[in-house]
Amino acid sequence: MAKITSFKYIIFLACSLVLNLLFGSLYLHGEWEQSWTKTAAAEAEAVASISSCSGHGRVSLEGSILTGKPVCECNACYGGPDCSQFLPHCVADADSGDPMFLEPFWVKHAASSTIVVPGWHRMSYEYNDGSLILKELDTQIRKLHSVIGNAVTEGRFIIFGVGSTQLLHAAVHALSTGTTSHSDSSSPSKVVASAPYYPVYREQTEFFNSEDFKFNGDTSLYKINNNGDSQENVIEIVTSPNNPDGQLKKALLQWSICEDNP
Repeated sequence: MAKITSFKYIIFLACSLVLNLLFGSLYLHGEWEQSWTKTAAAEAEAVASISSCSGHGRVSLEGSILTGKPVCECNACYGGPDCSQFLPHCVADADSGDPMFLEPFWVKHAASSTIVVPGWHRMSYEYNDGSLILKELDTQIRKLHSVIGNAVTEGRFIIFGVGSTQLLHAAVHALSTGTTSHSDSSSPSKVVASAPYYPVYREQTEFFNSEDFKFNGDTSLYKINNNGDSQENVIEIVTSPNNPDGQLKKALLQWSICEDNP
């Protein structure tokens, strides 16, 4: 009887050891699989928690490293290792906007706005169907425009660019006299925008120095000086809400229109 009882204990012990080894292996394997996300999150949170920039700068995970520690990136008019030094003779550059004013919102919603992307994510140049745009992204873009009502997407292509500036130039080029049939195609198209307008509209148009289009300034002045002469090919850039004053804008002319909706 004692031998039978001892044999049962041995069986139970062996089963216990096997089960522990099995569950331990699964646990360690799971930990290994997820360790890269935990490590990445820990590094990001460690950097984000650094508050030694005196409230006048920030530390970024991909920023500079000095003596093994991240370096503060100071706001304009501040300097020093911890951004505590005010620079009284600095120049405030009001040439264009900076979305840094939105930073407090995203800091407040850190958990819901943060994503972790593995280094091997979407490495191919195209998707399985041969397209260059993710189908779900295409669907969401069309859905967004449909809800807002600021663009017709049915039967249209979705084109990506490095910001709206690149896309606007592509639109200006496509609508210019060099690529469209027009009664006065020998003259370059006139590009206009309602003042105050984003200065890059003028700078970019002049930079390319094309024979097909020229920047012609404020839309209202053009309309007054030309009495709505429809014989010219005019490309109007409409930004709504407008940059830099935030006003809602509508087209003033009835010719080719490029809309920039920030």
